[in-house]
Parts: sequence; structure tokens; C-alpha cells
Amino acid sequence: MERINLSSIKKESVRAIFNAITGKDQISRAEIAEITGLSLMTVGKVADALLERRVIIQSKEIKNVAGRRAGLVSLNTDKFFMIIDLTSRNMSMTVMNIALNIVDKIVYEYNSDFYYEENLYIFMKNVKIYVLRNLDMAEAAGIGVVLPGTYVPDTDTVVSSRVPELAKTHVRAIIEDVLRYPVGMLEKDVLTAAASNLADLEKEDVSSVAYVCIGETISGALISGGEILQGREAYAGDIGRMPTEDHGTLQALFDARGLREETVAELARALAYEIMLFDPDIVLIENCTGGKMEQFRPLLVNRICRTAGFSEDRLPEIRILETGVRHAYRGLAIRMRSAWIQKEVN
Repeated sequence: MERINLSSIKKESVRAIFNAITGKDQISRAEIAEITGLSLMTVGKVADALLERRVIIQSKEIKNVAGRRAGLVSLNTDKFFMIIDLTSRNMSMTVMNIALNIVDKIVYEYNSDFYYEENLYIFMKNVKIYVLRNLDMAEAAGIGVVLPGTYVPDTDTVVSSRVPELAKTHVRAIIEDVLRYPVGMLEKDVLTAAASNLADLEKEDVSSVAYVCIGETISGALISGGEILQGREAYAGDIGRMPTEDHGTLQALFDARGLREETVAELARALAYEIMLFDPDIVLIENCTGGKMEQFRPLLVNRICRTAGFSEDRLPEIRILETGVRHAYRGLAIRMRSAWIQKEVN
């Protein structure tokens, strides 16, 4: 049987319908049409195509009155993403369903008796055993890898990384050699974390964001018009490379002193230049250090104003998220889900 063709329907309409379904546990075609402003015919065609591809499932709405029962649709949560985290030597694998809920997770503790590449092979063999025992890979919507640096496809390595061995490790080749399944995305953790926070901002009237993540490293990204801006090494806004007077870079200062007044003051100086150049609507700082960033807000604001020559009322909104853990998994799953849906409906 030939698949339902969606070539006549705008991609934006397909995304709007999928997003409407994603936002509800169950939803009718009529409700989707009301939310999206699209015709019931368009909604029906897209919903039928997603049902055919098992992206969504359908149940019947139970009614106590006579008449035809409307079909309620929801995401098929049997579909999942596998997220492999190589951002530290202690590697992990997380299973997330397409509703972005964590299903399961396994963690591998690095063994210093072995080389890094040997540890990666051992970890991936553990993942393979888990897959054979617990997962139906026919339901896999994709495999992604979160990295501590920039992935270089030509060499299959990772540069500018806090795990230096990745500069000589063929990441995709090793993972695919063990799993025997293709890897869909390999992305730097700060980019995927930015994507996750961007998804949370979609309902707000925000067109530009300067995003900073402080954890084992300090890094960032610039978001404009809903897109993460590209730079010389695949992304822009890597604030950790900003120079300081005493330690070479902001990253080196945080490595040496952690989250303290003098490091926040240097962060503010770097943000001041970013604000002057980029003029974001929001500065979003995600603090994953375990310490409290909010206590430094007055210092941060004061130093930005002094450096930029602004009064406080000219500053963009500054949001500090004391998350303790990055949004990197969710962000990568969001990006993979978008690519997967696009592929499914083409």
C-alpha cells in the first residue's frame, strides 16, 4: 500500500499539527484544527499520515450520548531516542521516548587502568547488552551523542574538548561498530542544552537569546529567530574563550577559582561585550555548578552596566536557572525528533 503523500502540505503546517499533538495527552482532530487554525481536512490528512507511520496512535473518545465517537490521537511513546553522553569520562546512555520522558538510564564508571578508547568500547558493549535485553530497535527514532566539544565529521573526532582523548578517538565509528545501528546526530552539549531552553521560550515573545551554561566548563550559544547561530567552529557565543587579564581565558579562570565574586565579575565583563554586539532580548544563564549563582546577581548587573556604559533599565532581562543538571539530553532529543518527523513526512 502506498504511503500517504504530504508533499502538498506546508512543512510549517505539519510541524504545527505535530506540536499540537505533543502538547496534549490525547487530542481530537477538531481540537488540533482549533489550536492550529488549519482546516479539518488538512489536520485529518496529516494525522492519518502520522498514524500510518506509527508516529502517533489513536483511541476512541468514550461518550455517553448517541452518535459517532471521535478518534483521539496521542504520541506513540513506544518510539524512543537513545542518547549517549560522552561529556565526561564517566559515560552514560539514556533512553527517552518521543514525548521527551526519560525511560531508563545506564552509567559507566571510567576505569583508569584502560585507555580512553578501551573504556569507550567497554561502555558501548554494556549498552549493546542492555539493548538486546530491553529494547526493540525497530521502535528507535534515532541515536544521538552529546559531546564535550565540536564534532569534526571528516576525522570523526572531537576538538576543543575537556576530554582531550576525543581528539584522537573515532567516535561514530566505535559506536556504530558495536551497536550496528547508525548514529543520527553528534552535537556539543551546550548547543543541545540551548535547544532545550529555546523550546521552553517558544511561547514567549523572544526573538534573541544569549545563552550561557556554567558547569564543568563555561560555554554559550547565541539564538536568533529561533535558530542557534553558526560560528567558526559550528556555533557562536562560546563565551568561555573570552580573554581575561590574569588567566588567559574565562574558562581557565573558572577552572582555577570556581564560582566566586572575581569569576562572576569577569563573566559580567564578557557578557557586557556580548550584549553590546548582539543586543539579545534575554540573557539566560544556566548554572550547573552546584553553587548558587543568584546571590551574585547584583554584582553581575553592576559590572555589566559599568563595562557597557549602560544604565540598568537598558539591560536585557537576565534569567538565572539554578538547574544543577544540563538540558543537553532533552535538547538533543528535541533536535532529533524534529529531524525524524521531517524525514517521516517527506
